[in-house]
Amino acid sequence: MTQIAVKVLRKKQEALGITSFELGKADGSALPGFSAGSHVDVQVPGGVTRQYSLCNDATENHRYRIAVLRDPASRGGSISMHDALNEGDTLLISEPRNHFPLVHAKRTLLFAGGIGVTPLLAMAQRLSAIEADFTLHYCTRSAERTAFRDEIAASAFARNVKYHFDDGPPSQKLALDRVLAKPEPGTHVYVCGPTGFIDWVVKSAEGWGWGKDQLHVEYFGAATQDTTGDQPFTVKIASSGASYEVPAPAFAGMTF
Repeated sequence: MTQIAVKVLRKKQEALGITSFELGKADGSALPGFSAGSHVDVQVPGGVTRQYSLCNDATENHRYRIAVLRDPASRGGSISMHDALNEGDTLLISEPRNHFPLVHAKRTLLFAGGIGVTPLLAMAQRLSAIEADFTLHYCTRSAERTAFRDEIAASAFARNVKYHFDDGPPSQKLALDRVLAKPEPGTHVYVCGPTGFIDWVVKSAEGWGWGKDQLHVEYFGAATQDTTGDQPFTVKIASSGASYEVPAPAFAGMTF
């Protein structure tokens, strides 16, 4: 995999617990192009590698921007990014890859849970640029934990964004039955955020009859795995002919 050496051009607190990093080449030369929904692998200080979505305009080639939530349960990724990485520092990243691309649609619905807004922000920028019909539902714990609010307010797509705060009045909270209860042919749904948030949106949509080809997700951790079908099996050693029974995992039958 090709690696790119980049410099931290800017480090900015975007909200409580969320910091953005603007990355560019030290000599100012162009970076490889990317499309909305792309991410890069980042070699974080301390030796671990983490994946972060690009949240700047995909037409830009002078910088990549990522945003990182400080996770108290961090195993060395987010805390190192927040505490050990500063403006002027250099690090290695991969070229952008996209497993969460936009597709042509009559209408697009974007659902962001917290820091899951990052790839969806780039999508909103792209959809606005081509004058597409879209809405971004942005769900967070509170206004102070909502990244990029000023940027969104000043954007051309500010009216396409609806905020939903956990600590706000019931009237502004996301009511999926009002948004997804009636499947719309030609409409595509994109969801990114914590696993529970993604599952809530996707399972609700599927229950109301949305097709799987209309639903697109990006997990920040391992996707939910259903182990209900796990069974014991036998392993035979070719060299000796001995056989060993391997029991089903103790957690078989649980859904994570």
